[in-house]
Amino acid sequence: MELTRRIDNSLYSRKALADTREAYRPYCNVVVQPESSGSVSITVTVKGEYKAQARQVALEFWNYFLDTSCEQSLESV
Repeated sequence: MELTRRIDNSLYSRKALADTREAYRPYCNVVVQPESSGSVSITVTVKGEYKAQARQVALEFWNYFLDTSCEQSLESV
């Protein structure tokens, strides 16, 4: 399963993305493509051994990323 989302760099930190990528490294591959508008496209591909739980893994990746971004944003206030 592969899921791509476009995010705004001003809303989500690079550190949050790096933390999320590290946490989910065993479960999925992540490709980040910069876009001309200041945003990036993030493609999450669930690894074959987790194919049966692919939807759950992908959704948990995005939830973790959102939570981490929010936590880091609140800590900086």
